[in-house]
Amino acid sequence: MSIGNPYETGFDETDGKTMSATDCPECTGRLETDGGEITCLDCGLIVNEYWIDHTATAQSHPDDETRSAHTGAPLTPTRHDRGLSTEIGYKRDGYGTMLPARTRQRFRRLRNHQNRARWSTKARQNLAFACGEIARLTSALDLGWDVREQASALYREAMSDDLIRGRSIESMAAASVYAVCRCNGHGRSLAETVDVAHVDESAVKNAYRVINTELGLETAIVRPRTLLPRLISELECSLSSKTRRRVEELVARAESSGIANGRRPSGVAAACLYLALNESNQWVRQTDVAEIAGTTPTTIRARCEELRTHLD
Repeated sequence: MSIGNPYETGFDETDGKTMSATDCPECTGRLETDGGEITCLDCGLIVNEYWIDHTATAQSHPDDETRSAHTGAPLTPTRHDRGLSTEIGYKRDGYGTMLPARTRQRFRRLRNHQNRARWSTKARQNLAFACGEIARLTSALDLGWDVREQASALYREAMSDDLIRGRSIESMAAASVYAVCRCNGHGRSLAETVDVAHVDESAVKNAYRVINTELGLETAIVRPRTLLPRLISELECSLSSKTRRRVEELVARAESSGIANGRRPSGVAAACLYLALNESNQWVRQTDVAEIAGTTPTTIRARCEELRTHLD
């Protein structure tokens, strides 16, 4: 294989491509330049490539389909101004150089004026607080960026329909996060959302009921199988692969036989986990499993009895 450079070092500024050579160093085939990459048409050898693609076209974001630009991030509903605000720094300029004291003082005054004029109305200020609360909730629940964007968009929709009036911002933000988790099938219960929220459970329930009724959410059915990973991870005992397969088998039997119909999914999942642990001689207390699942030992005993009857 030839390792020599068949090209000259010149660069053509008109099309972002180089080269005076026309033959492949391997098979003497014809070369073609496409997107800053030079390949052989006969053997497919990539002869040379550039770090900068000068043939890139402008990108169009979904929020701005009529105009195209090479720079700038797409708009996001997670910010009250959709990411268009300007942030004023503190001590250093764009090159990392420390600013003089007089310049820092002037920028401090500019920063104060900008913070006062950032929100034109009280509603915009409340929206900024709600976006920050949604960001905090999704971070505490270990949820992804897509959940944060959908929850922010859902809160904006509720605000446009005047559903926020008379209700706290914290409860509507927590209800928006919980609603997105319900719609996407994420294994986050109402109790988990309330634990990281700054309001009580009744306020989140009422806010979620209003959002679900007025906006007509297409919520997914919570099945016991979706709660198993969280229960197993929070239970302080190691499960073998055989025990895990047994738990999944019991949950599948409970769903196919109708035992899980009309019953709380957490209770069914906790009963299947408790029964599988007993079959593998790993004894745990019903109160511990019930506390993790957010149910009662009485519910676990009732579901275990139904499972044993069905298995027999």
